[in-house]
Order: sequence, then structure tokens, then C-alpha cells
Amino acid sequence: MMTELAKQLTSIESIKSYLIVLALVASVFLWMRGMGALFAKMAGWKNLVRQFPAPENERPGEIFKNTTGWIGSSEFERCFTLQLLQEGLLVRPSFAKRSPILISWMNFNEVQVSEGLFLGHEQNLLLKVAGEKKVEFSLPPVVLPTIEKNIPADRFRKFKTPGSIGEVLKERWKNRKT
Repeated sequence: MMTELAKQLTSIESIKSYLIVLALVASVFLWMRGMGALFAKMAGWKNLVRQFPAPENERPGEIFKNTTGWIGSSEFERCFTLQLLQEGLLVRPSFAKRSPILISWMNFNEVQVSEGLFLGHEQNLLLKVAGEKKVEFSLPPVVLPTIEKNIPADRFRKFKTPGSIGEVLKERWKNRKT
């Protein structure tokens, strides 16, 4: 009985099946690595790493996972882990985990703070980085006290958040191009 099982496991058909499964797993892994490299290239992440080098050692600070950011004209939804440090914002993208950046608080030229609720929820803060390329990160409103402590008040911009989808549509209709 054992020899029959051994024969079945080592038959050519079984070996082909194992190789096909192995090839599929390897191709998924390579695809994921390739997409990460493509995202990093699209974002110009290497330039940001040179512009905003991060410290090598770990530091204490509040961490926010799966946050959204914009680099250039590309949106990276839920791709960043952001950490609030004393000296700035540590950014770890999911597509370049080994290449974080540290943006000092003085490099943020604007913080957009929404006033009001949208569908009953507070809206996120939007932090904009000064530079040649648009770099923005979204953070939850609970970080506002930390942000206010570290970024000068003249860089804050408040905007009214519409309370419902109807208000958004009315505002767009009113501001449409004629």
C-alpha cells in the first residue's frame, strides 16, 4: 500500500501538478514585488527618500495604518503607515517598506481642516508638503492637537464640509462651468 502511494506521488502527472502550483505561487509573488516596484517608480519615491531621509532607529510615536496619500497626480489609497514623531511625520509606504521618509513639521506648507460632519462622520485632516511635486497625506482628526503644536498657525486652512451628498451636488451645480 505504501509503495502504491509513493508511486502515485512520484508519477509524472503528480510532479507536473506540483510544478504548476509552484509556478502559480511564484508568479503571484513576483507580480506583487513587481507592482510594488512599479508604484515606487511612479511615485518618484527614491527622490522623496533623498529629500526626506528617515532615521535608522525606531522612535516612539502614535501610528496610523492604512492611510491615504497623494504623490504627484497619483492617489495611493490605504497604502501608508504614518507615525507622528517629535521631529516630524514618518511615512512608510506599503510599496517600499524598507525606504521610509521623515518629513519635518516645517516642510508642511498647508494643513486643511474640515469643519462639520459628512454623513455623520468627522473628516480627515489633509497635510500638504512644500516641494516641486504634490505630496499630501490624510490623517484622522484626533491628531489635530499634535499637528497644531508642531505646525505654525498661519499654515492652517479651514473649509466647510457639506453635511450630505445633496449639499455636495447642490454646490457642484452652483459652481459648474457655464
